[in-house]
Amino acid sequence: MLEGDHEIFSLSVKISKRYRLLPNDALIAATCKHHGIKKIAMFDPDFKRVDFLEVITNNLS
Repeated sequence: MLEGDHEIFSLSVKISKRYRLLPNDALIAATCKHHGIKKIAMFDPDFKRVDFLEVITNNLS
């Protein structure tokens, strides 16, 4: 588990506004950016708007 800090929370506010994300989603994105994480496994399509994250999905049909 990664820790949060004031810098991440401040970044999450900016990300929330820029990418139109809910606060919890923006916090996840900000934490990824802060720690240099570039890929995320997620089923939430909102994360596809975040240009610094590559969303990995499992498209089982």
